[in-house]
Amino acid sequence: MESEQRADKGKEYKPRNVLVTGGCGFIGSNFMNYIFGAWPRARFVNYDKLILNSDSCYVREEIRNNTKRYQLVTADLRNRDVMRRVLSDNEIDTVIHFAADCTSTRCYSDPIESIQNNVLSYVDFLDEVKDYGKTERFIHISTDEVYGDSDLSSNEKGKLEDAMLRPGNPYAATKVACEYYAHAYREQYRIPIIILRINNIYGPNQWDVKVVPRFIEVAKKQEKYTIQGSGEQLRSWLYVDDAAAGIQMATELGEIGQIYNLGTYFEMNVLDLAHKIQSEVDKQMGRKQPTPVEFISIPDRPYNDLRYLIDITKAKDQLGWSPKISFDEGIRRVVASTLCERKETQKMNVIIYGGNGWVGKQMQKLMTQRKIHFQVAECKVGRNTDEEVLAELVKLCGTHVLCCTGRTHGGEFKTIEYLEGGPEKTEENVRDNLCSAVTLAYLCEKLGLHYTYVGTGYLFAYDKEHTIGGKGFTEQDTPTFFGNSYSVVKGYTDRLMSQYQGGIKECLNARITLPLNFALNEERNLLTKIIKYKFVLLFHLFDHYSLQLVDRTLPDYEVIDVHSEKGRAMCAKKGNCALETSLLQRLCPYVLSSSDALRKGFEQMKNATAT
Repeated sequence: MESEQRADKGKEYKPRNVLVTGGCGFIGSNFMNYIFGAWPRARFVNYDKLILNSDSCYVREEIRNNTKRYQLVTADLRNRDVMRRVLSDNEIDTVIHFAADCTSTRCYSDPIESIQNNVLSYVDFLDEVKDYGKTERFIHISTDEVYGDSDLSSNEKGKLEDAMLRPGNPYAATKVACEYYAHAYREQYRIPIIILRINNIYGPNQWDVKVVPRFIEVAKKQEKYTIQGSGEQLRSWLYVDDAAAGIQMATELGEIGQIYNLGTYFEMNVLDLAHKIQSEVDKQMGRKQPTPVEFISIPDRPYNDLRYLIDITKAKDQLGWSPKISFDEGIRRVVASTLCERKETQKMNVIIYGGNGWVGKQMQKLMTQRKIHFQVAECKVGRNTDEEVLAELVKLCGTHVLCCTGRTHGGEFKTIEYLEGGPEKTEENVRDNLCSAVTLAYLCEKLGLHYTYVGTGYLFAYDKEHTIGGKGFTEQDTPTFFGNSYSVVKGYTDRLMSQYQGGIKECLNARITLPLNFALNEERNLLTKIIKYKFVLLFHLFDHYSLQLVDRTLPDYEVIDVHSEKGRAMCAKKGNCALETSLLQRLCPYVLSSSDALRKGFEQMKNATAT
């Protein structure tokens, strides 16, 4: 009734063209799934960078398939060209701004990155909205954490919207900064901003570093619960659909320039939460006996506030909103959603440069097999202008860039010997093996794109610590081999990549040594080349087993001893390709070692030949 009365007075706002930032994240995607039906005449643009836990498939399939009312744009808020186009082309009148890195641990470990992601990108966004000048509502999603800690006592009162802001962790500090910028842009440029400070939210598709999904996983496996400190930290538990309804009401009925608390008075500490989740998981998994709940206590993190208690009277009185979904029902829904295996996922949109080379084609095959969305760029970096490459990146709206560009052969030369020669070869070498990779790194940093440079391990010389068959080189080692033009240039490229790594910079340098597969019909495949070699060079590692390793009856092979004059001359031009892979094995234990992968591949070739 209150809503109807406001509508009669002409105060109810009806969105037509809605921009949702961060709409593939946990809260954003649940809001999208809720609001698509609540605003049946509105059109939506979902603008998301697809980082951390974001997944475009969190948005329901029927929404994604409704191309008349829904579109996804994958880009960073810093990409002002894309944002400018989105605002104007779609005649956006309503903005719901979720996009942020909301992980306290990440913000604490790298506060500079959190400022870049949550504050500076937001200012870029506000500037574009200001220049566009046609928004009628801008809903800024903030957090109850801006108020700081609340006391655990029973007579503690909830924080009102005019309470002093005392952020107790780096994430909350970034959200306070954003609120102040929102206020400044509303005052100076009349952007119609409404700020919502929302309680601790739980629901489907939450990142598994958060306590509810993490505890559900523990409950499934019937393991012990790890808690920080005493586990008596109190949290209010607001179900995500209630939060979405509150955002809807604030958009339709909220007063521009106002701040509203959205939350619940229901609280539960972490210890009791574990018991609740274990009971619900046991029930839904059909276990006959209840699982005992046991805890492992670890030291509390320094920024883990004891309690966030807010007062929601203003939202109830002015918006007619209050939470409706009980905690029992909310947990039931979350557990049911988690136990139901998801069949579809899209966490990235990859742009491949050098996609038509041999390595690039292997990556295309792999991404196709894994159903990773990708596009092959048309521009050739170093030949096309930087402006043309930048325009292509903006047009393609990717989230990740994979650089497979490089020059290893040409003309009649099938190896890196092609790059030996005069100035024209040096120009081609530097252009394709250095400038292209570094230019892409620079442009990706500018646009906020994750960048992976496919480099080489052919960068190092043999030395006393790294002998034939000895230990490999680590990620921290710098190039030391300068025996050919290719390695010289790639070594400098490898060094230059370091300036784009660390902190807020999303850049990977993937050193790859001698890539091959087992398709002998592919001319560029290293294995195809090896079986056509005319001679074999025997190193010390193999001297004792030479007769077993080399079939001397093969007439095309010339066996050259490493100690011979020809052998020494060849060794002088050969780098040490042995890489230490413990980091890769720790991060990706499913990736086979070189020896295991070769054995598996050769066995498959043998079996295929036998059949």
